Amino acid sequence: MKNNFILIISNDKEAGKKLNEKIKLLRDCDTVRIVSYIESISVLNTTQPAVILLYCGNSDNAGIVKEIRTIKSLDKVPIVFITNTFIEDKLLYAFDNGADEFFFLNDPDSIILMRIFLTLQKSVLYKQIEINDDILVSAGILDKHSGIYLKEYVPIVMKNFFSKSIEENLENTIFMYVKAFPMNDKRISITKIGETIKSTLRGNDIIGYGKSSGFYLLLYNAGVDGAQSVLTRIQNALKDDCKIYANCAEVTASFEEIEPILYHNMKYQIEADNPFNYFDELSRGELPETVGKKDEAGRKFRNFKREFNTTIEKITAPVFYQIQSAYSEKFPKSVINFDIKETESVFSISQNNIKSELSIKYPAYTKIIIDIKHTDGKESPVVRRLTYDLEEYTEEKLSSIIKDVINEFSQKVSLATMHQAE
Repeated sequence: MKNNFILIISNDKEAGKKLNEKIKLLRDCDTVRIVSYIESISVLNTTQPAVILLYCGNSDNAGIVKEIRTIKSLDKVPIVFITNTFIEDKLLYAFDNGADEFFFLNDPDSIILMRIFLTLQKSVLYKQIEINDDILVSAGILDKHSGIYLKEYVPIVMKNFFSKSIEENLENTIFMYVKAFPMNDKRISITKIGETIKSTLRGNDIIGYGKSSGFYLLLYNAGVDGAQSVLTRIQNALKDDCKIYANCAEVTASFEEIEPILYHNMKYQIEADNPFNYFDELSRGELPETVGKKDEAGRKFRNFKREFNTTIEKITAPVFYQIQSAYSEKFPKSVINFDIKETESVFSISQNNIKSELSIKYPAYTKIIIDIKHTDGKESPVVRRLTYDLEEYTEEKLSSIIKDVINEFSQKVSLATMHQAE
C-alpha cells in the first residue's frame, strides 16, 4: 500500500499529533497531513486521500461528516470517526451521514492500526468497484447517470447476488423492495428518486430498477435494524417530496421465491399506510395463501383500477401535454390533439388527409395496449399493436413511442408533398 495519503482532520492539535504518532507504525504509509476543520474542506476540494481520519472531540460538531460527503469526488473515500467517549447520538449521526469506521483516541495502538489498515483495504475495494461499474455501464447493464442496474438486467443481477450470498452463508443480507410516492402534487422523476436512494447506501449495497416503478435493494450485513435505518435515511433524503414504503426479508431463499412475495404484499402495506414491513420468516406455502385471502375480486379490481388511474395521471397526461407543446411549433401546418378518458387515451397528429394516431387502452386494468395507425385517405390503415405490463410503462417509454409515431407521420407528409410536386 505505497503512496497512501492519509488526512487527519482535528481542531485539537494534541489529538492530531497523537494520531500522527500512532500512524507512523503503519507500514508503507508515505504521507500524513493534519488540518483543522476550517482548512479541511479547501484541502479536500483539491486532493483525494486514501482515507480520512476525523477526530471529533466533545465540543466538535459531527456535521462535518455530512459536509465532506457533499464533495462528489470523495463519495468513495472512507471516513474513520474518532472520539474520546461513547456518545450514541453523535456516533449514529456520523454513520448515518457517511462514516465507515470508528475508534476511540485512547484505544490500544494495535486496534487503531488494524482498523486503519482494514479501512485502507476498503478504499482499494471501492476503486475496484468503480472500475467494475464502468465496465457495466459500457455493457449497458448499469445506468450511466444514476449508477443503478437497469430493469431488464435486474433479475439476472439479483439472482447472481442471491446465489452468492446463500453459497457463502452471508447472514443478515436483506432484500428490500422500495416504492416512492410523490407528495403534494410534486413531480419528481423516477431517476431522481433512484439517485437519491443510491446516495444513502453503502458502497457494497446493490440497487436496481424494479417492478411498478419501484426499486430493489440488496443490503449486506444489515439485518432488520439496518434495513430500518436505510429506510429512515431514504425518507430523510427525500424529505417531504415523497413518501417511502419498504418491504423486506433476509436472503434465505432464491430471488424467484422472495421477490413475488414482497411485490404482491406491497399494495396491502401501502393500503394500511405501513412504511416498513419485515418478513421475519418467509414461508412459500403460507404467505401466498394469506395474500390470496385478501385478494377478494372486487377489492383487487379497485386496487388495479386505482393504480392504473394514477399511472394515467402521472405518465400519460404529462407526456401528451409535453409532446404537444414541443411539436406544435415544429409542425405549424398540422393539428396535434389528445384526449384522455378512463378507458382509453388518444394522441393524434394530422395534416390534410394524413393522420397518425396512438391510442392507449387499459383492458380490465391488468395491462396496457398501445395501438398505432396511419391513414392517408387512400389505403386501409394497418394497426401496429404494442402490449406492456404496468411496470414497463414509463414516461421515457411513452415519449419514445410517440416521437417515433410523429417521425413516421413526418415521412408520410414529405412523401405526399413530393408526389404532389410531380
